[in-house]
Amino acid sequence: MVQKDSFRSNNSFQQLILALLIIFTVPLTARSGIQIPIRKDCSLIKKKQYHDYYDRQEAHDFGRKIQALIAQKDIRGIYQHVLIDELVNGPRREFIKNKSFDEIFPKEWVNEIIRSEIDCDSVGWRGFMISQGLIWFDRMENGKWTIVTINGVNQETFDNKNLVGWVTNKGIVPPTCFPTFGYFEKPKLDLFTEKFRIKNKRKFEYSPGKYIGKTIPLSYKIKSKTSKNSVYSIATNLDECFKWNSENGFLKKKKRKNDLVIVGNIIYQKDNLKGEEDHNPFKHHYQVLSKLDVFKCNQIANQLSRCKESYLIKIGYHSGGSIGWLGRYYIFGIFEDIDNNEYLVPLEIFSTQNQALNFMN
Repeated sequence: MVQKDSFRSNNSFQQLILALLIIFTVPLTARSGIQIPIRKDCSLIKKKQYHDYYDRQEAHDFGRKIQALIAQKDIRGIYQHVLIDELVNGPRREFIKNKSFDEIFPKEWVNEIIRSEIDCDSVGWRGFMISQGLIWFDRMENGKWTIVTINGVNQETFDNKNLVGWVTNKGIVPPTCFPTFGYFEKPKLDLFTEKFRIKNKRKFEYSPGKYIGKTIPLSYKIKSKTSKNSVYSIATNLDECFKWNSENGFLKKKKRKNDLVIVGNIIYQKDNLKGEEDHNPFKHHYQVLSKLDVFKCNQIANQLSRCKESYLIKIGYHSGGSIGWLGRYYIFGIFEDIDNNEYLVPLEIFSTQNQALNFMN
């Protein structure tokens, strides 16, 4: 009996090995009839591997695993077996729950992915791409592989065509009035965490609404260490915002000019460098994505409890380099103090749209 079970076990193991050999060495046929390219032997590559955080063959095989799931139109398998968390860009898990494969992935997109050769090397520090960036995948710090981004497929959109800027009784809020915590704005974060002895810097960075009006007074300002005429506030006084020139929370004692340009429903600053007025993509610009219920706004910052209006906005700027657009997704609220002064307050901050949507839902 033991020998029989042992034989079955060995036979099953042999069948598994045979199946894996077929997957990794034989072209896989998609439902469309297009074949996935055969497996490369990455050990044959002689050039130096400049980024050594991954094994070449492991990377190539993971890319083929993605292709195989797409070839089989296995939408559940994609989200269960080659995706660890939410995508940085692409349909989130909640969105695809009741969707078929064809509702998400266009036919031509599928064909492009299936035809693509999977490289053994990464695209610099950015990870690995399939079909010129339609899919990006990478090895995480814990050693696991995951899809990072899926571009060019059907995903959620906002019904925000009529939301052209954040309109107040003082006018459209300029992009420079929003106190942001961007990629190169860590000194602002450090000033407040040091001043108010906030130990959990990450929590403060992504949920500042928990601290403003409680740990940090709503109207508190910190003087700039580099300019005597500038101060930084964690929440922007709207009267000052419309009166003085400001830049992402830094208030400067120079009167603000009418410097807004609207393109579609994106609010830009003017660019006069070329001798004619145009929008400046290299300065902060924003797009209002969705309105939040005032009750939800008050829930996020219940120590303030006088939320007048709240929106989810996308704000950032183009770097001008290979990094592309730099920005985040913010929930801001307008709150009144006891003297009826209005403040623009950052409540929650998200690195991706999917994170923001999950929070709102």
